[in-house]
Amino acid sequence: MKCAHFRIEADGTITYQSVKVHLEGTAVLSEQFASKIGMPKTGRLLGLLHDSGKLGPYQDYLKACEQYELGMIPAPPRKGSVDHGVFGAAYVMKELGDEKDILSRLTAEALAMVLASHHGGLRDYLGPDVSTPLWSRIENYCKDKRQEYEDIKKEFETDFSADDVKRLFSESVSELKSLRERIAKFTKFQMHLAIKFLYSCLIDGDREDTRLFMEGKEPVREYRDWAEYGRRLEQFLGELREKKPKTASEGRIKMLREEISDACYKAGEWPAGVYKLTVPTGGGKTLASLRMALRHMERKDAAGSGHIVQVLPFTSVIEQNAAVVRDVLQCGGELLEHHSNVILEAEGEEEHNFSEEHYRLLTERWISPFIFTTTVQLLNTVYGAGTQNIRRLHNLANSVIIMDEVQALPLKTLKLFGEFINFLHLAGNSTILLCTATQPNLEKLSVGIQAEVKEIIPDVMRKFKEFQRMEVKDRTLKGGYETEAAADFIEEVKCGVNSLLVVMNTKRITREIYDILRKRADGETEVLYITTELCPAHRSDVIKHLKELLEQKKSVICVSTSVLEAGVDVSFEGVVRNLAGLDSIAQSSGRGNRHGENEENGITYIINVKDEKLGSMTEIAVGEEKTRAVLDTFRRRPEAYGNSLLSPLALSDYYEKYFKADDIESQMKYPLKDDSELSDLYSYFTSVGEKVLLGRYRGRVGEYKWKLTFPFETAGRKFRVIDQDTVSILVPYKKGRDLISQLTAKREKVQLGELRKLVKAARPYFVSLYTSNIHVFQQAVAGSPVPGLLILKDGYYDEIVGLKEEQKLEFLSF
Repeated sequence: MKCAHFRIEADGTITYQSVKVHLEGTAVLSEQFASKIGMPKTGRLLGLLHDSGKLGPYQDYLKACEQYELGMIPAPPRKGSVDHGVFGAAYVMKELGDEKDILSRLTAEALAMVLASHHGGLRDYLGPDVSTPLWSRIENYCKDKRQEYEDIKKEFETDFSADDVKRLFSESVSELKSLRERIAKFTKFQMHLAIKFLYSCLIDGDREDTRLFMEGKEPVREYRDWAEYGRRLEQFLGELREKKPKTASEGRIKMLREEISDACYKAGEWPAGVYKLTVPTGGGKTLASLRMALRHMERKDAAGSGHIVQVLPFTSVIEQNAAVVRDVLQCGGELLEHHSNVILEAEGEEEHNFSEEHYRLLTERWISPFIFTTTVQLLNTVYGAGTQNIRRLHNLANSVIIMDEVQALPLKTLKLFGEFINFLHLAGNSTILLCTATQPNLEKLSVGIQAEVKEIIPDVMRKFKEFQRMEVKDRTLKGGYETEAAADFIEEVKCGVNSLLVVMNTKRITREIYDILRKRADGETEVLYITTELCPAHRSDVIKHLKELLEQKKSVICVSTSVLEAGVDVSFEGVVRNLAGLDSIAQSSGRGNRHGENEENGITYIINVKDEKLGSMTEIAVGEEKTRAVLDTFRRRPEAYGNSLLSPLALSDYYEKYFKADDIESQMKYPLKDDSELSDLYSYFTSVGEKVLLGRYRGRVGEYKWKLTFPFETAGRKFRVIDQDTVSILVPYKKGRDLISQLTAKREKVQLGELRKLVKAARPYFVSLYTSNIHVFQQAVAGSPVPGLLILKDGYYDEIVGLKEEQKLEFLSF
C-alpha cells in the first residue's frame, strides 16, 4: 500500500492512510466546496490528482519521516525535498488538455496551477521579471524524470480509470464555460478569481481530510438553524419595542429605528444580490442588517451551510458589535471574532472561548455561522500571499457579507473590492450588504460591480430628514484658525453644552488642541484625549471612562482624531470637527445627540485649523477641497441639499466631486511605485498587464506558448491593505508592563509556544508609528527570544496621552 500519511497511536502502533483513500477523501470535500460556484466536477478532479505524486519517490521520504518519529534516525528528511505536487499538474497538461481547444487549454492551465501550488501558495504563470516558475517546473520534471512520470501515471490509472478522469476533465471544461456565461462580463480578472476559488477548495479539502485522519475523527456535517437564531432576535426586538421612551424625541428615534428594522426584515425575502443599507448614524443598523441577513439565510440556505460575515474597519467596533450579537442571539462559540485584538482565555472559562489550536483552525477556515472580522482580513482572504488566508475563500460563497462602514474601505483597494464582490455574488450566490450613513455609491464608480445595487430603505431622504438630530454649521475662516484661536472657539461652544466632542485630522494638531484645553480647564470639566498614540487597551479604558462620564451627565470635552468618529456608541451634546471629507464630518456628527436625548437638534461646527501638514495624506486633502465646494453650494443654494449638509443629496454631490478628482481616480486600482509599466496591482490580472508581460517576454525570451499570464505570487507579495512603513512598539501600559517583564526575563531560553502566547497576549499593548517619524536608539539585548520586537522603555509612555514626543523615544530593540 502506498501511504499518504501516518499517525502513531498512544500504544505505539502506527496507523496509515493510503494515497488512494486520501485522494478520495479530499475529492469528496473539494467537490462539495467547488459546487458553490457550480464547479463540483472540477473540485473532484483536483482532489483526485493533488497528491497523486505521492505514489512515487515520496514513499521513501515518508518512510524516513516515520523512522525519525520512532527515534530510529537522528534527523528528519528535509521538508520539500520531494516535489509531489508537480505530477498532477504535468498529467493535466500532457494527458487531458487539448491545445487546439481554447477552453480546454484554459481549464488545463488553471488546474495545473492549483495542483502544482497546493503547498506554499499560488506561483506566477509569468512574472514581471519574465520568469515562468510553473511552466519551468513542469517542463523540467517531464524532461528529467520521464520514467518517474510514467511509473506514477501507471499506478494512478490503476486506482482511477483514465477514461473516468478524462470524463471528469471534460465536465470541468463545461463547468468553466457555464461559469463564464453566468458572469456577463467574464474578464481576465474574474478568471483569476475563479482560479483562486478553486485553489481554496482544494487546500481546505486537503488539509481537512489530513486533519481528520491525524486526529482519528470523522467529518461532521455543518448545519445552522437560521430560523432559531431569527426567533431569538425577534424575541429581543419585541422586548425592545415594549420599552417606553423617556422623551418625545427618543420616541421619534425609536419609531424610526423600528421602521428601518422592518424594512430590513422585508428585504430578507429578496433574492441574492448586492444591496445598500443607507441608515442615518444611530439608526440601529447593526441589528437591522443582522435581521435582514438571518431572514435571507433562512430562506436561501436550506442546507444550513452558509455564513453571515460582518466586516468592519475598526477592531474596537467589532468587539462592541460582536458582544451585542452574541448576547442577543445567545450564540456563544458559534460567533467567531477574527481580528488582531482577540485574546484567548483559558479554554472553557467562557462559552465562546477556544483553545489556541482550535481558534487557529476557525480563523483559517471561517466555518462558524457568524464571523465578525476586519476589512484587512477580508481582503487578505483573496489578495494576500500564501495559503492560510486563501484557504477560507470558498466559505464566503452562499453567504451574506455585511460590509459595515463601507465608506472606510481603503481607497487603493476599491477596484479590487468591487471585482471581488461581483464574483462572490454572480459566481458564488452570495448577498453583499453595503452599510453606512455616508453611502459612497460604489455602483456608480468603475470598480467592477455589475449587479444592480438596490437600496433597502424605501425613502432614504425622508428617513434622514426625520432622523436628523444634528445640524452642521460652517465656521471656517479664510486663512484658518491658529490653535489658540481654535481652542477659544471650542471653549465658546462648550459654554452652551455639557459634553463636547472635538475631532481633528492629525495627531499633532489633536495633541496641541488637547494640551491648550487641558491647561485651561477648570475643575468641573474633564478633558479626555484619544488617538492611535494610545495603545488599544488604553483607548478602550478611556472610552469606557468617557461613557461613564456621559451617562452621569458630567461636564466633558473629548479631543480625538477620527479614531472615534465611526461606529463607537457614544453621544455628545455638541461636536466641533476640523474641515475634512463630508463623510467624516457626517460620521463625527453621528456621535452627537445620538439617541435624541435632547429635543432640539445639536450642532456640529466645522472649523479649519492652520498648518495641518497633511503631507502624503492625499485623501484628506482632496476631501477638504471637495467639502469646501459643497459648503459653497450650500451657502448659495441650501435647498439643493434639502437644507441639510448631512442629507444624502449633499453626500452624493460630495462623493461625485471626490471620485472625479485626478488625484483620487488614479488611486483606486492599488497603485505601485516600483514598475512604471505595471503601475497598479489591478492591471496584473487584466489585458493591460498581460500585454506588458507578453511584450517583455517576447523581447527577452521569445514567443510565450501558454494562455494564462497571472503573476499570483508577485501580486500577493505586494498586496498590503495597510501600508507597512510602520513599526509596532510594545508599551508599558498596565498589563503591558507585566508582559514586558515576562518577555525580557525569558531572554535566555524560552519555548516557542510560550513566547507566541506572550506576544499574542501583548497585542492590545502595541502602538504603531511610521518609521520615518522615529529615531531608535538601539540598546542591544543579547540572546533575546524576540527578534524584531521593539519595547518602549519605562518613562516614555504617559497614562493620559500615550506615547510621548517621538523624537525623545528610546527603545529596548530586540
